[in-house]
Formats: sequence, C-alpha cells, structure tokens
Amino acid sequence: MSLLKKIFSGKKPNEDITRLSRIIGPLLDKTANDVFLAHKDILLAEPITYIVPAVWGASKDGKLTENQEEINRRITPVIRETLEVLDTANLSDSQSFAISFMIRGLIISKITYMIEALKNKMFALDMKKKDSLIRNLEPVGRA
Repeated sequence: MSLLKKIFSGKKPNEDITRLSRIIGPLLDKTANDVFLAHKDILLAEPITYIVPAVWGASKDGKLTENQEEINRRITPVIRETLEVLDTANLSDSQSFAISFMIRGLIISKITYMIEALKNKMFALDMKKKDSLIRNLEPVGRA
C-alpha cells in the first residue's frame, strides 16, 4: 500500500481534506519565521549552507556551533509534532524518516528563502542609497 494511502486511509464522507494542512502549514511557517527572526544576524553573516546542519542537528565537518544547536532545539519538537499530527506511528522507520526528511527540507527552503529575500532587499536599498548619493554630488573646485 502506498505511503499516502496509509497516511490518509479511513477517509470519511464529508471529511475536511484541508484539516491537516491548516495545522501543519502555519506550524512550519511560524517555526521558520521564529528561527529566522531570532538568528537573522548570524544567518546573514554565514554562508547559506549554515542552516542545513542546524536543521538536521548534525554536521559532517564536526561539531555544531551554539547558534546551530539552538536552531535545532527549536526545530526538533516541531518535526515531532508534525509527525504526530500526520499520525505516522504505524509507518516503518524508513517511511517516517522520509517524511521527516521532506519536513526538514521544507523548513530549510523557507529559511533560505527568507535569508536571500532579505539580502536582496538590503542590496536594493543600498543601491538606491548609492544612486541617490551620486545624483546629489556637486563638483568641487576647478579643473
């Protein structure tokens, strides 16, 4: 039986098919926003890949930084809660891991999007400021 059939088996007539999405969507959005707002300075200063080990809670290069550990402490309970909402108790370990993998990937995508969007906004504001300064320059002296 396919994974989706196992998760969503037992559908009742007139059941609200968006019920789980209305629970999980805002939960993941809030988590990504909270992590970004709490750690935006470090996330902007570090390479974009900094968030990946933080979300996974492990790094192939060794130990996580304190900020990465804090990010992971915020995200891990949300992943557990999402798996509970999806009622994954009867799934195999590999199926549960696959769903967890997709959830972590979504959180990483949301946070990296916020990082890049803020960088682009800051760049645009910086360019606007530079353009304004150049337009207001006045020559000094005589050549």
